[in-house]
Amino acid sequence: MRRAFTAIIFALLLAHAPALANVLVTDLSKDQISIRGDFTGETLLLFGAIDPTPHGPVDGVVVVLRGPGENVTLRKKQKSLGIWVNQQAYRMGPLPGFLATVSSAPLSDLAPPEERRQLNIGADQLDASLLSGTASAAEKQEALQAYVRLKRSDALFDENAQAVEIIDDRLFRAEIKLPAGMPVGRYVTEFFAFKNGRVVGYRTGELPVDIVGAGHILGEAAHHQSLLYGLSGVALAVFMGWGVAAIFRRR
Repeated sequence: MRRAFTAIIFALLLAHAPALANVLVTDLSKDQISIRGDFTGETLLLFGAIDPTPHGPVDGVVVVLRGPGENVTLRKKQKSLGIWVNQQAYRMGPLPGFLATVSSAPLSDLAPPEERRQLNIGADQLDASLLSGTASAAEKQEALQAYVRLKRSDALFDENAQAVEIIDDRLFRAEIKLPAGMPVGRYVTEFFAFKNGRVVGYRTGELPVDIVGAGHILGEAAHHQSLLYGLSGVALAVFMGWGVAAIFRRR
């Protein structure tokens, strides 16, 4: 039933494809993600249609979901006298807080490294400015690799070469898992169609991810009114301490 429903949507998209210069028509199963207190993650469906008329069947499709950028400080640890201590610090940015790259074939089979670097496809092609200090190219690359490892361990970076399904050379679908700890903000979606190592179709869009409910109010206060948020927390703690003391005095 699900596959039939998806095929119907694909067919509707395909009906509009010939009128467009781009060979891709794309859409998402949701136009926004709302994170509540009980949010445990979910799966986002990304789908579309391919017009093979201009170039023939494409070699593959790549779908990228990129989270909001962030500046990070990475510290290199070294062992000194049997103790691990922080040494060099690398402040870098902006880097995506979330990155999912899914494709119908291995990225290396669809485009050469130079092309993927220009298109910023794949975690291995990440680049960021050094915001402070100095570092050699090798040190910078080592810091970027460490950042990718940390994000992958938190399930915030993912790469899957078999997650995009192409149907009859005209329709495609992909699923991306959104973890519970995903950062909030504006996400960017990118769809690429490749033929002979070059891009023949491209679409991009946005996916807002927001916290709703009481958590949103507390989060906004913590970030934008930190002094008031801190004073409110202290006042609440004092009030609760006084209340508990009063109850025990009555006993």
